Amino acid sequence: MKNLVTFIVRFRLLIATLILSGTLFFAYFITTIKVDNDTFNSIPSTLKAKIDYERLKKEFPTHFTILFLAEFSSGTLSEKIDSLRSWNQEFSTLPGILNIADLNSVQIPVKGGFLVRSDFLVSRKNPLKEDQIRDRIGKNRELSKVFISEDESVVGMILNVESMSERTTIFNRIIAKSESINQSPYIKTYMTSEGAAPYSITKLMRRDFSLLLPLCFGLIFLLLYAIFRNFLHVFATLVPIIIALIWTFGFVGLFRVPFTVVLSIIPVIIFPIGVADCIHILKTFSEQKAVCKGNIVEALSITYKELVKPCFLTSLTTLISFMSFAFTEISWTRYFGIFTGVAVLLAFVFNIMFLPMFLLLDKSSVSYRKAAATNNGPLDYLWNGITWFTLESKKWIFILPVLIVACIIGFNMVKVDSNPISMLPQNSIIRQSDRFIDKHFGGTRFFSVMLESGDSAFTTSEQWQKVQQIVEFIKSQDGVGEVTSIMPLITRLSTMLSNQPISSAAISMIASTKDFFGKGYSAYLKGFLSEDRHKTRLNVTCRNTGASTLQTVEAIEKYISENFKDYKVTISGPAILLDAMGDLLVNTQISSLITTFIPVFLCMVLFFRSIRIGLFSVFPIILASTFIYALMGLMGITINSITVVTMNTCIGIGIDYSIHFISGFLYTHKGGNRKTTLKTVIKNKGTPILFNTLVVGLGFFVLAFSSFPSNRDFGILVFISMIVSALFSIIFLTALINKYGISINNSGKETV
Repeated sequence: MKNLVTFIVRFRLLIATLILSGTLFFAYFITTIKVDNDTFNSIPSTLKAKIDYERLKKEFPTHFTILFLAEFSSGTLSEKIDSLRSWNQEFSTLPGILNIADLNSVQIPVKGGFLVRSDFLVSRKNPLKEDQIRDRIGKNRELSKVFISEDESVVGMILNVESMSERTTIFNRIIAKSESINQSPYIKTYMTSEGAAPYSITKLMRRDFSLLLPLCFGLIFLLLYAIFRNFLHVFATLVPIIIALIWTFGFVGLFRVPFTVVLSIIPVIIFPIGVADCIHILKTFSEQKAVCKGNIVEALSITYKELVKPCFLTSLTTLISFMSFAFTEISWTRYFGIFTGVAVLLAFVFNIMFLPMFLLLDKSSVSYRKAAATNNGPLDYLWNGITWFTLESKKWIFILPVLIVACIIGFNMVKVDSNPISMLPQNSIIRQSDRFIDKHFGGTRFFSVMLESGDSAFTTSEQWQKVQQIVEFIKSQDGVGEVTSIMPLITRLSTMLSNQPISSAAISMIASTKDFFGKGYSAYLKGFLSEDRHKTRLNVTCRNTGASTLQTVEAIEKYISENFKDYKVTISGPAILLDAMGDLLVNTQISSLITTFIPVFLCMVLFFRSIRIGLFSVFPIILASTFIYALMGLMGITINSITVVTMNTCIGIGIDYSIHFISGFLYTHKGGNRKTTLKTVIKNKGTPILFNTLVVGLGFFVLAFSSFPSNRDFGILVFISMIVSALFSIIFLTALINKYGISINNSGKETV
């Protein structure tokens, strides 16, 4: 360690120049980072639901659409239709809008003598009275229900957008128009889209990034100054972390990794993690500086000898906990794990390299030591209380049954939520629209069922009768709101032509490639019937009731395979993709915990050369992690793309307290009375552990002010976890070491 310190001191200018040059290099690549918060892009391409969805989009291509709704508190039907027509004209002028569909553009079949022709629902040639329009809407409810609610209080339109790449600009323009419409006291607008959640997430992410990062930095700066009372020590702690973050996000830009809301929380994570080791190092350095009579190199050498190895171990275990996500299939979580691990490693390296450079400039006296001694006065009551609780009273044993009961209750209450809309705040326009649309139109989550007839096309009444049976079965499933298909049009035409539900004449007109009803109907048919007429699509809307979409899909596939063996079925869509993501999140949580606990345990065993120490060190973290997981269930916090990293964060950081406590015991214990050594370690290591917990916990607690509920949940859980992990480490390690003892002899073998 003395050679390392001497090397850094001797070549400090060269080392600083190289690091700062690299910082400028990576700073450039930060400017090349692209933002992409589309959760569908994080779904692995090998997932069956994703493959089926791509096939569906290929067979039935659709534009990127936005559903716009307006709720009227008053007004006649004609006035609402006129408003739609006016808004249509305004929205049509916006760049990027291809076309707009609403009640004024819906075409319906009408009978004129012996012929059937098409006409607009709101006829343009022959103006209709309000009762006539209402009658037309009622008779063609299946074709118009997406544009008007049953009570006529809500009307809407579908905007087809030219390019998904310009969605942010397009959404901004539409929102601006919506806000002008909302100026009327009688109208309230809503809108949703598959691109609405990514747009809102990106907007809120930028707000959080510009607010929470400075807040976190400022809070930690003040906490560090309150602890050190020395600006040089504060800068020595923070500068390496800032450089580590620049390098980390430089790698993000260099490897063209999209910047997501998950990656945006890395700085808020790294600042508290990065300062944790510095607190231990600087506290020990200040004490050794006094012992060494101001000899900084000697004080640093002694400090590094005691703490560099345990600090390396804390960084290694934290890195492992995050890097365990590198093997997950979800790209958001995978990139988060990789780059958080990179940031942790860089923060450790830069801390070790920069601390001697800064501390050489330290001309202060032992003021920190005096401050620490002063602070230990009131803290002595705390450490004496913990010492009595663990070593004298034995009442710590009662913590275990309470934990067991809480965990049994909480574990069964944990749920998974992969819907990106749930990441948004309750008052966001997307969440409000989601609830509103679910209430009036049967749901906002949907998937498609594509039926293939094999060698024969859908041209006979028997085939469409089978399709109708499938439609009725799907409607009967729990959680299904609506099923949209071409069947209402077939039924409507059949009734007009022959007074039968399904007639050959109607099927012939629909199956024909000629445009009997004009271009409007031709475009409508393409959404439900393939050009070769061998495939038809059913769109299923799911109610937001919590029913499992995957179970519904399984029931549909089973029903079709058992009753219609000549049909091939492909089922996929956003709702299924999101539920499949939920399963991936569960698998990610399980696999990441396994790939975290086992390597962390092995690191502890190899580092301390003791299986017993390995078991002792992970025991408090297992209890703390179990408690936090149960707390998620008790607090109603779901596992999602953000909170899935909570447990690994708790393990990776929480194990630090065990490492420093055990290292302190082994460094202090030179034989003699074990209980006396433990009392000394509790006081000596308790204070930096307390400071560590305070800085790390409050650093994460900054996320409680995030716009995203999932970020708030994550920050609060980690804050609680830090307190619980520190407390459990001191209590249970004290009890275990006192009972069974740990020590390492020169041969590396464990002795009692």
